[in-house]
Amino acid sequence: MNKNSDSMMIKPGHNRKSNTLIEEAYLKIKQMILEQKVAPGQRLVTNDLVEILNMSRTPIINALNRLVQDGFVGFESFRGFYVRPIDIQEVWDAFGVREAYEVYAVGQAINVGDAHDMAKVEEKLRIHEQYMHHYYTRKKFILDSEFHLQIAVMAKNRILRWLLKRNFEHIFLRARLENYDPKRMESSAQEHHLLIESMKKKDILGSSEIIRNHVQKARAHVIRCLSEEEPGEVELASF
Repeated sequence: MNKNSDSMMIKPGHNRKSNTLIEEAYLKIKQMILEQKVAPGQRLVTNDLVEILNMSRTPIINALNRLVQDGFVGFESFRGFYVRPIDIQEVWDAFGVREAYEVYAVGQAINVGDAHDMAKVEEKLRIHEQYMHHYYTRKKFILDSEFHLQIAVMAKNRILRWLLKRNFEHIFLRARLENYDPKRMESSAQEHHLLIESMKKKDILGSSEIIRNHVQKARAHVIRCLSEEEPGEVELASF
């Protein structure tokens, strides 16, 4: 081996440190998107992020590229990095996938869960409902998703929970809340309670139908809200 080869090798510790910095930058930028410190469509200027995150450019650019791969951030040569707005077709597709996941989760939860698991689901629902707001907030979305994710926990399927979490993030992180109709909160809460009662009865078919309708109504609500924002982008072949 060339006696100078050691100087050309990256030490394992260096790799770990680099990966940790990239992960840290990734999570911080993602949190900024969640908190709407950067809005959908807004540019993500690398030099600004260097100052905000107090990190060098390399891990930040790597983190942004990872966010591009995950679909949260876009990149165009003349524009640079920016927060990807969610469009109507993507909402349609994301909710279609969510429907399949949640129907499966409910069935599995009934099959393998017990009273202790159900109590945890009910507790998540109580926390969600106790957060009183007359309009949609980012926290309201998060508490709602935690209720649904707890059903996947009850199903004892970690991959399913991870996939559902990613699905929720794609909608919640990139959605504008201004046009969301607060009346949807009331009907959504009723659907949640119907689901709980049906699951307690071990009614898989009934529970599956309730969660299917719940997800479809949520999709219709989000698409209607987006349609009010972007009336020129509402035509879909699948409608």
